[in-house]
Amino acid sequence: MHGDTYLRQAYDAIFRGDFESAIHCFQQAIEQEPDNASFYYKASITCARSGKLTLAAAYAKRAVELDPENLDYTLNSQSIEAKRLIAEARTLLEGEIPDPDQAKKLLSDADALDPLAVEAKLLLGLACRMQEDYRGAVAYFQDALRLDPQLAEAQRLLEQTRAEWRSWVRSQLRPTTIRNR
Repeated sequence: MHGDTYLRQAYDAIFRGDFESAIHCFQQAIEQEPDNASFYYKASITCARSGKLTLAAAYAKRAVELDPENLDYTLNSQSIEAKRLIAEARTLLEGEIPDPDQAKKLLSDADALDPLAVEAKLLLGLACRMQEDYRGAVAYFQDALRLDPQLAEAQRLLEQTRAEWRSWVRSQLRPTTIRNR
């Protein structure tokens, strides 16, 4: 069979909602035509939608290697890599011992790869907030809202962070009392 036959089978599987079979069909198409960048690109999209970001990133990267002039392949690869970094950063922030420093590095890389990734900005805001960098947190939450004005979570976090910031500022301005002995 040719790769196109497996490609049609992959699309049939997608229409049935059977993404595992679709990925398997894409893999068979790739085996038939290992130098076909389009197959890697299409497989990467299905893998990313199925939450298989590591495999998606590998396929997307291979598509770019095979056809570096194709802007769609490059943007797809960057977007998937950004999603992978965001997922890794989320794990770092939600861990038993959160690591906002490392998460911010990953999220900054994700933001550079995909400046439209709202989740990267939202998580950058959370990481800044964890470090009591209220100015940075507010800026990232505002950026997230500029990209998605209806994002209720960003609005809620922005309001909470502003309140925490005001409270922190007030605590810094309180005069310390000196007792005479």
